[in-house]
Amino acid sequence: MNAFFKTIDTVLVGRKTHDFMVSMGQPAFPGMATYVCTRNQSPKQYKDVKYVLDDPVQFAKELRDKPGKNIWLMGGSDLAKSFFEARMIDEVDVAIHPILLGKGIPLFTEMSAEIPLKLLEERMHPNGLVQLRYECV
Repeated sequence: MNAFFKTIDTVLVGRKTHDFMVSMGQPAFPGMATYVCTRNQSPKQYKDVKYVLDDPVQFAKELRDKPGKNIWLMGGSDLAKSFFEARMIDEVDVAIHPILLGKGIPLFTEMSAEIPLKLLEERMHPNGLVQLRYECV
């Protein structure tokens, strides 16, 4: 992840993912602008976290126009859906863990169209984890 973190300076996070980050004791990413996309601002404010209450796609378009590194969209299938449908996602990284949970949160929610992907990189780790990096075409 260290190499990846050197390529980004901004993180857009869904509210549920941010709640999980908070439960793990890390409400923000050090050295990066952290924005939480939510319909309702959290009653608790965290240092180095800004809340995006407006349209997150429009907000991201404005961020893209500013100088800086890449933007990481982290977590949230509903949030990702809006960015996929706006064709604002350049790459998708998927980590496949060697365990079938049997239940849980879907990776992606239903979208209005298919999103073609081109495999850029695959990495298999000794513990069975497989990382796949795709370009959205």
